[in-house]
Amino acid sequence: SGDLLWLRPLLPQQATQLSASSTEMASTWSALSNTMELLSGLFSLEDSPTTLDPGRRQCDQGTYVEELRRVIDKVESEGADSEALDDIRQRLEEIEQEASKGLAVTVRHAVSGEVVAVVRARPTDTAAVLREGVLRETGDALVALRFIHGSKVLKDSETLEEAGVQDGASVLVIRSPLKCLTASFDGTSRVCQLGKGNAADDDKASFMTESGPVMSAALSPCSGFVLVVCSGGDGCVRCASTGELEFHLQGWVASGEYSSNGQFITGASDNGTARIWCAKTGRCLHELSGHADDVKAATFSPDSSLVATASCDGTAIVYEAASGRPLLRLVGHVDVVRSVVFSQDGKWVLTTSMDATARVWSATTGECSQALRGHTKALSGAHFSSDGFRVLTASFDGTVRVWDTLSGECLLLLPAENNVVNAATFSPDGTSVLVASASESLRLFCADTGECRLTLSGHEDWVRVASFSPDGMLVASGSYDGAARIWSAVDGHCVQMLDGHAGAVIATAIAEA
Repeated sequence: SGDLLWLRPLLPQQATQLSASSTEMASTWSALSNTMELLSGLFSLEDSPTTLDPGRRQCDQGTYVEELRRVIDKVESEGADSEALDDIRQRLEEIEQEASKGLAVTVRHAVSGEVVAVVRARPTDTAAVLREGVLRETGDALVALRFIHGSKVLKDSETLEEAGVQDGASVLVIRSPLKCLTASFDGTSRVCQLGKGNAADDDKASFMTESGPVMSAALSPCSGFVLVVCSGGDGCVRCASTGELEFHLQGWVASGEYSSNGQFITGASDNGTARIWCAKTGRCLHELSGHADDVKAATFSPDSSLVATASCDGTAIVYEAASGRPLLRLVGHVDVVRSVVFSQDGKWVLTTSMDATARVWSATTGECSQALRGHTKALSGAHFSSDGFRVLTASFDGTVRVWDTLSGECLLLLPAENNVVNAATFSPDGTSVLVASASESLRLFCADTGECRLTLSGHEDWVRVASFSPDGMLVASGSYDGAARIWSAVDGHCVQMLDGHAGAVIATAIAEA
């Protein structure tokens, strides 16, 4: 079989390692021949997954795998060098993983009904596996993919089994274009549609020029507007399609973000306060007071009902968004609180501090459930995984750590290149950790093992910021070289360059157009 040519170089190696005894030689060569036949049978099963019913296919694969493992053990006991069998063992592991995929799902175009791909999956897999299968088949990376089974759109957090997808099922795929926001210290922000070439050459891209360096930028939940915060305390909202100014936010603005419902904006302001603004007019609805020093950050809860703030006074406060009334004061840090985020279910609040710790708090009672200690220098940021069971922290000590939310145990320690962490975040499904450091590359780690899955190389200066697309299939990175790049999170290839900024790119975001 052509698929087994990789075994041929191993055979002479095996021969030199075996005993000179003709009996032993014959026995070992027989075992190797048996191995070849078993592998050939396995590949035959894998290449024709629909020729057998699922039960028989899984049974036959299991029998072959068990027999192949026995033969490999026999070859090694006959005197073969175990290192020479590593390739066979690795292939066996791949086959075992493939054999565990009991579902064959047909993906069809929602309009034409044409078959796009047939994807092998496990019942516990999510829609991400279907996306990867479609991407490998079509190579069309710069679109958003949504899958429909029956009359229901598959949720990213839902397993195929939970969605009722069974072996032999068909799902429909809908493609949507994507847009990317980039912002720079050069005082500009840009929004362009992906797949349309370089942003600098895209006549439909919107270009926004501000009065000073852009400190932060964000797309509204509907992706129709851009919130821009500049140095000097100016905040404004612009049309994402035309770049035209809609309005300025009332008062001093140091940071800003949208609520999930798109109706409000919150951010740090001056005089130890934060504010809540109307996202349609820019009018200040509430001034959030109570801190004794400057506010570093403000964020909404996922349901937009709460706002949490982080302050230089060493505390965080949780407010009722509708009234601006303070509900909880989170006290425990002994230095500046730099950042604050909610878990996706809204039950927990995570804070990071200059005191080199992070803390997990109940969003209901304000009780501190965990103090995450281990970093040796101040923390720069933190995130919850999508399921809330893990926490990621980034520190000026040059490391990223992953923690168990409930126990506080440190699960992973990921060193950053040149001991600098510029950005770190979980993938939307929580299976990967993306790290940008003092390097021209980004690295994508397995969130369970810490193994580096992909290295994304191509920038000409340090990468300053990086973010995932909502479905986790793409990564947008911004660098001190003034360029942004779009990468495939599946194979690590750069799929689009976004040039045009004259200064460091400090914000990136991908959304559906």
